[in-house]
Amino acid sequence: MSDGASGADGTRVLLLAGAGGSGRTTTATALAARAADRGRTLLVTVGRVVDPLLADGGAPFDHVHLNPVELLAQWWESLSATVRAGRGLVDSADAGSGFDPFALEPPELTGLADAEHVLVLRAIRGHADSGEYRTVVVDGPGFDGLVSLLTAPASLAAYLERVWPRHIRLSGPASGPAAGALAALLLAEPLAGLAEQLAAFVADRSALELVYVLTGDAGRPARARQELAALEVLGLRPVALVLGRLIDLDDRFALDLPHPGVRLVRARVAAQDDAREALAEISTVLDRPVVELAEAADLVTTPAQAAALAWDAAAILDAAPATVPAPEVRRLGGEGMDVRYEWGIALPLVDPATIGLGRVEEDVVVEAHGVRRRIRLPSVLRRCVVAGAAHTEGELRVTFAPDPEVWPRG
Repeated sequence: MSDGASGADGTRVLLLAGAGGSGRTTTATALAARAADRGRTLLVTVGRVVDPLLADGGAPFDHVHLNPVELLAQWWESLSATVRAGRGLVDSADAGSGFDPFALEPPELTGLADAEHVLVLRAIRGHADSGEYRTVVVDGPGFDGLVSLLTAPASLAAYLERVWPRHIRLSGPASGPAAGALAALLLAEPLAGLAEQLAAFVADRSALELVYVLTGDAGRPARARQELAALEVLGLRPVALVLGRLIDLDDRFALDLPHPGVRLVRARVAAQDDAREALAEISTVLDRPVVELAEAADLVTTPAQAAALAWDAAAILDAAPATVPAPEVRRLGGEGMDVRYEWGIALPLVDPATIGLGRVEEDVVVEAHGVRRRIRLPSVLRRCVVAGAAHTEGELRVTFAPDPEVWPRG
């Protein structure tokens, strides 16, 4: 399998996202249990501590917990050992320079955000590529952590190429400490390659699929729409939306009683109904199913209890990958220096008031809802300048005109 793809032997990776308190871990556990009925399944959890729900095992699926601090320490120890092994060739040239990028020992490292995210993704992809599992379910972080996780590889690759282009790294330094140069090369080159591979993994919808989990609490659907719009800017749409922790009432429950407890239930039921309506609209726009998951009668404390929850997990497991239409170039007319092109990017959930645009060399930077995405321009547009932009019919449409300094004259 190529470095940029995952899913060996049809392995499917489902990444669950949602706000804290949405029941994301319970949903991930329930989904992994249902997936285990179809083939060997792995549940991946991420964080400093293991959720009590999974602490005692006893699940029908395999479970691995990724502690980012431990991953960072293991990676640093391996990398520093490699560099130090090669230093004997250049120690004399570097004597007295005072430069030692690996003076820090692995136990001293308590966090390095982008590196942690990259290493977590590497571990997830490694399990998917192992060929041991039909399904890998990942209990992902909340929205801010999710954005950092998904954008870290591309950002790291772009930063490394920007500050130290590959052709310069590989050509070798003209001067400077030899051991320092060796250490930097052994650090930067593998890291750049890994970042590029993981950026391709994140961008491949057949390799990594998103399941978005939310509750029907007041305000959550509006927040969910903003988060889904931000994820769409990043080129991500969920394979399904899970509306969880729903109160299931029968006709015997009188919602018109004046008791304070009844008023609370009545307000929650009304919020659930509003959430259903809001999600129905989002579901139509994205052409994705909404799966409902009722609140458990008792507190879910074991994988067996999560597995027993009644819901339509097959709507997720049988759904086709969600794809975002690729940006499309359209010629509006004109000839020579008067020609005009339109570049359309589908963003139906985005609030136009949040959109910002920028240009960095051959890329356009699109910003909305607090996130940025750098997109490489098609070749015909790299010789153009932006002449205007508008958000129309759910699409960001950027108009381009020839740049007189580089446009070929016929």
